[in-house]
Amino acid sequence: MSRLEFAACLALFVTGVYATSFGPALPILAHDFGVSLDAAGLLISVLFLASVTASAVVAIRLHSGEQRLLAATGLAAITAACTLLALTARWPLALVAVGLMGAGDGLMVAATHTIAARSVDGVSRGINRLNIYFAVGAVAGPLWAGGVLALDSGAREVVYLGIAALSFVVLGILWSGDELPTPRSDSESVEPSLRAMDRLAWVIGLLLFLYVGAEFGLGSWVASYSSREFGAGIFTGALVTSGYWGALMLGRLLSGRLFALEVPPRRVLLWSIVAGLLSSSLIASANGIFAIAVGAAFASGLAFGPIWPAAMSIAARDRGGNGPAAMVTIGNAGGFAFPWFQGRLLVSAGASTGIAMTAVLCALMLVVLVASRGLHPAPEVSENRLPIR
Repeated sequence: MSRLEFAACLALFVTGVYATSFGPALPILAHDFGVSLDAAGLLISVLFLASVTASAVVAIRLHSGEQRLLAATGLAAITAACTLLALTARWPLALVAVGLMGAGDGLMVAATHTIAARSVDGVSRGINRLNIYFAVGAVAGPLWAGGVLALDSGAREVVYLGIAALSFVVLGILWSGDELPTPRSDSESVEPSLRAMDRLAWVIGLLLFLYVGAEFGLGSWVASYSSREFGAGIFTGALVTSGYWGALMLGRLLSGRLFALEVPPRRVLLWSIVAGLLSSSLIASANGIFAIAVGAAFASGLAFGPIWPAAMSIAARDRGGNGPAAMVTIGNAGGFAFPWFQGRLLVSAGASTGIAMTAVLCALMLVVLVASRGLHPAPEVSENRLPIR
């Protein structure tokens, strides 16, 4: 693995840390900025809206450029954004900070996926490794934010200045790497496959759109759900959030093993969605038993883990150099509206009703997957040839 590829993996680790820090931090951010909890959920929407916009620019215009520079620009924006979020006391500036964070996120995530897709170890292995680093960061983020805020609920500055420092260090490592060569592609051999897969890619893109809403919505609100439904403290909520992301990481590792055994991605996707539907329904119907809710949250993370790589395996095969950025853009668009709306439900209709939205999104994913039957232009192939997240 080259220095640039290693830096790309570290950049995704940083993404996992700051993205999941909002779970335990949202109640504190709402208090600090004098807004309601559901209004604080707008921070997540702004983050995803800016991220989707930036990654779309990469997918459409910048995917063939110097990805190291794009990723470094994204990390610089994230460093500045975390610093501003730590130091500002004004709600409008907090929204600006998170918008800048999202723009950096879109540039950096799309660029690092492209870097990983050019890995000397192969596309599949490179992107799989990249997103394992994200999952590790997603476990660390809630523990960092929840641990600091449990010791001092006014220590928002420590949380986000710490993340800014981490981002700055990784920026230095990334900048010192050499750009990987851009692979040549045979447009005549790729274009027919692209035309054949366009409809399938859009359908699976819709599934990823729903999936990111479910994945990030549950990860963002499970701490608040634990607090409102069971009276859990800040650090307990952070542990539940971290456990959820840890289970999702295990699900990603499991999907890699299943693909290595040549289990068809569609089968992995189907059973993962079914398991996610059952487990997320159990969270909402825990009937006041905290252990059941926590176990179901962990089971949901485990079930969600294979969904992204399986869907990417179906939709992204033989797409051009903008494929990774395009799929990141479509999927991340689901993080714009769904988590915010889930927060609104959690506050206005009750914690159980709000968290039940995850099960609704899983049910919709199942409908989309069933509707996509018959759209495969070619037999499915194993994980060893396909890009995964």
